[in-house]
Amino acid sequence: MSQVPNQYHVDDTAAVESRHDSRPVRPLLWWLLAVAAVAAAAIWFTSQRSAGDIAPLVEQAPVEETVPVDEPAAATAPRPAATSTASKRTAKPAVAQHRQARPLASNVTPKYPPAALRSGIGGTVLVRAEIDASGKPVEVKVARRSGNRDLDRAALNAVRSWRFEPAMRDGRATTSVVQVPVDFKPI
Repeated sequence: MSQVPNQYHVDDTAAVESRHDSRPVRPLLWWLLAVAAVAAAAIWFTSQRSAGDIAPLVEQAPVEETVPVDEPAAATAPRPAATSTASKRTAKPAVAQHRQARPLASNVTPKYPPAALRSGIGGTVLVRAEIDASGKPVEVKVARRSGNRDLDRAALNAVRSWRFEPAMRDGRATTSVVQVPVDFKPI
Protein backbone atom coordinates (compact mmCIF):
# COMPACT_ATOMS: atom_id res chain seq x y z
CA MET A 1 0.00 0.00 0.00
CA SER A 2 1.25 3.33 -0.83
CA GLN A 3 1.00 6.12 1.58
CA VAL A 4 -0.75 9.21 0.48
CA PRO A 5 0.67 12.25 2.13
CA ASN A 6 -1.78 14.05 4.27
CA GLN A 7 -1.77 17.65 3.34
CA TYR A 8 -3.13 18.61 6.73
CA HIS A 9 -0.46 16.78 8.67
CA VAL A 10 1.71 19.18 10.67
CA ASP A 11 5.09 18.33 12.05
CA ASP A 12 4.78 18.67 15.82
CA THR A 13 8.44 19.57 16.42
CA ALA A 14 8.29 22.48 13.96
CA ALA A 15 5.21 23.87 15.70
CA VAL A 16 6.92 23.76 19.08
CA GLU A 17 10.05 25.46 17.75
CA SER A 18 8.15 28.23 15.97
CA ARG A 19 6.02 28.89 19.05
CA HIS A 20 9.19 29.12 21.16
CA ASP A 21 10.83 31.57 18.71
CA SER A 22 7.86 33.90 18.50
CA ARG A 23 7.74 34.55 22.25
CA PRO A 24 8.57 38.20 23.09
CA VAL A 25 11.89 39.11 24.70
CA ARG A 26 11.71 39.18 28.45
CA PRO A 27 11.26 42.61 30.11
CA LEU A 28 14.40 42.04 32.16
CA LEU A 29 16.49 42.06 28.99
CA TRP A 30 14.89 45.36 27.91
CA TRP A 31 15.70 46.88 31.30
CA LEU A 32 19.32 45.72 31.06
CA LEU A 33 19.58 47.24 27.59
CA ALA A 34 18.16 50.56 28.85
CA VAL A 35 20.56 50.62 31.83
CA ALA A 36 23.51 49.94 29.52
CA ALA A 37 22.44 52.77 27.21
CA VAL A 38 22.13 55.21 30.12
CA ALA A 39 25.52 54.16 31.47
CA ALA A 40 27.12 54.65 28.05
CA ALA A 41 25.52 58.10 27.74
CA ALA A 42 26.74 59.08 31.22
CA ILE A 43 30.29 57.97 30.41
CA TRP A 44 30.24 59.91 27.15
CA PHE A 45 28.81 63.03 28.80
CA THR A 46 31.43 62.92 31.58
CA SER A 47 34.27 62.54 29.10
CA GLN A 48 32.95 65.44 27.01
CA ARG A 49 32.56 67.66 30.07
CA SER A 50 36.08 66.91 31.30
CA ALA A 51 37.45 67.60 27.82
CA GLY A 52 35.94 71.09 28.00
CA ASP A 53 33.51 70.72 25.10
CA ILE A 54 30.53 71.72 27.23
CA ALA A 55 30.67 75.21 28.72
CA PRO A 56 29.66 75.64 32.37
CA LEU A 57 26.73 77.86 33.26
CA VAL A 58 28.89 80.20 35.31
CA GLU A 59 32.48 80.96 34.49
CA GLN A 60 35.07 82.40 36.82
CA ALA A 61 37.20 84.84 34.89
CA PRO A 62 40.86 85.34 35.81
CA VAL A 63 41.69 87.73 38.62
CA GLU A 64 42.70 91.18 37.48
CA GLU A 65 45.65 93.15 38.82
CA THR A 66 45.52 93.90 42.54
CA VAL A 67 47.00 96.59 44.74
CA PRO A 68 48.10 95.81 48.32
CA VAL A 69 46.13 97.64 50.99
CA ASP A 70 49.05 98.38 53.33
CA GLU A 71 51.27 100.17 50.76
CA PRO A 72 50.70 103.16 48.48
CA ALA A 73 50.29 102.49 44.75
CA ALA A 74 53.57 104.26 43.90
CA ALA A 75 55.54 101.74 45.95
CA THR A 76 54.26 98.87 43.78
CA ALA A 77 55.57 100.34 40.50
CA PRO A 78 58.14 98.12 38.79
CA ARG A 79 61.76 99.09 39.33
CA PRO A 80 64.17 99.42 36.38
CA ALA A 81 66.45 96.44 35.82
CA ALA A 82 70.17 96.69 36.55
CA THR A 83 72.28 97.32 33.44
CA SER A 84 75.50 95.81 34.74
CA THR A 85 76.57 92.77 32.74
CA ALA A 86 78.45 91.37 35.71
CA SER A 87 75.30 91.24 37.82
CA LYS A 88 73.44 89.50 35.00
CA ARG A 89 76.02 86.70 34.89
CA THR A 90 76.02 86.03 38.63
CA ALA A 91 72.34 86.58 39.30
CA LYS A 92 70.37 83.53 40.36
CA PRO A 93 66.82 82.98 39.15
CA ALA A 94 64.60 85.17 41.29
CA VAL A 95 62.09 83.50 43.56
CA ALA A 96 58.79 85.35 43.56
CA GLN A 97 59.05 87.61 46.61
CA HIS A 98 56.00 89.62 45.56
CA ARG A 99 52.78 87.97 44.46
CA GLN A 100 49.21 89.15 44.27
CA ALA A 101 46.35 87.27 45.95
CA ARG A 102 44.50 84.84 43.72
CA PRO A 103 41.42 82.66 44.19
CA LEU A 104 41.91 78.95 44.84
CA ALA A 105 40.90 76.56 42.08
CA SER A 106 38.74 74.64 44.55
CA ASN A 107 36.32 77.56 45.01
CA VAL A 108 32.76 76.72 44.05
CA THR A 109 31.20 78.50 41.11
CA PRO A 110 28.47 80.99 41.96
CA LYS A 111 24.94 79.64 41.96
CA TYR A 112 23.03 81.02 38.96
CA PRO A 113 19.88 82.74 40.26
CA PRO A 114 16.88 80.74 38.97
CA ALA A 115 14.84 83.83 38.01
CA ALA A 116 17.71 85.23 35.96
CA LEU A 117 18.33 81.87 34.32
CA ARG A 118 14.65 81.46 33.39
CA SER A 119 14.64 84.97 31.93
CA GLY A 120 17.86 84.38 30.03
CA ILE A 121 19.62 87.24 31.83
CA GLY A 122 23.40 87.17 31.93
CA GLY A 123 26.23 89.55 32.66
CA THR A 124 29.53 90.13 34.39
CA VAL A 125 29.87 91.35 37.96
CA LEU A 126 33.20 92.85 39.01
CA VAL A 127 33.65 92.11 42.72
CA ARG A 128 36.22 93.96 44.85
CA ALA A 129 37.44 91.93 47.82
CA GLU A 130 39.89 92.77 50.57
CA ILE A 131 41.81 89.59 51.39
CA ASP A 132 43.54 89.14 54.76
CA ALA A 133 46.92 87.46 55.27
CA SER A 134 45.27 84.06 55.79
CA GLY A 135 43.45 84.23 52.43
CA LYS A 136 39.94 84.96 53.71
CA PRO A 137 37.83 87.78 52.26
CA VAL A 138 37.33 90.50 54.87
CA GLU A 139 35.31 93.05 52.92
CA VAL A 140 33.48 92.26 49.68
CA LYS A 141 31.75 94.87 47.48
CA VAL A 142 30.50 95.18 43.93
CA ALA A 143 32.95 97.29 41.92
CA ARG A 144 30.89 97.16 38.69
CA ARG A 145 27.30 95.94 38.54
CA SER A 146 25.90 93.56 35.97
CA GLY A 147 22.57 95.35 35.68
CA ASN A 148 20.70 92.61 37.53
CA ARG A 149 20.42 92.64 41.32
CA ASP A 150 20.14 88.84 41.57
CA LEU A 151 23.38 88.29 39.63
CA ASP A 152 25.19 90.90 41.76
CA ARG A 153 23.99 89.26 44.97
CA ALA A 154 24.96 85.75 43.78
CA ALA A 155 28.46 86.95 42.86
CA LEU A 156 28.91 88.67 46.26
CA ASN A 157 27.75 85.59 48.17
CA ALA A 158 30.07 83.33 46.20
CA VAL A 159 33.17 85.50 46.65
CA ARG A 160 32.45 85.84 50.39
CA SER A 161 32.66 82.05 50.70
CA TRP A 162 35.81 81.70 48.58
CA ARG A 163 39.34 81.26 49.86
CA PHE A 164 42.36 82.90 48.28
CA GLU A 165 46.07 82.30 48.12
CA PRO A 166 47.22 85.39 50.04
CA ALA A 167 49.39 88.08 48.51
CA MET A 168 53.10 87.78 49.27
CA ARG A 169 55.35 90.74 50.03
CA ASP A 170 59.01 90.07 50.84
CA GLY A 171 58.23 86.39 51.36
CA ARG A 172 55.43 87.06 53.90
CA ALA A 173 51.68 86.84 53.47
CA THR A 174 50.01 90.24 53.53
CA THR A 175 46.60 91.87 53.18
CA SER A 176 45.61 92.89 49.66
CA VAL A 177 42.69 93.92 47.47
CA VAL A 178 41.61 91.94 44.41
CA GLN A 179 39.01 92.55 41.75
CA VAL A 180 37.37 89.36 40.58
CA PRO A 181 35.12 89.34 37.49
CA VAL A 182 32.32 86.78 37.79
CA ASP A 183 30.59 85.88 34.51
CA PHE A 184 27.01 84.61 34.26
CA LYS A 185 26.10 83.22 30.85
CA PRO A 186 22.64 81.76 30.24
CA ILE A 187 22.37 78.72 28.02
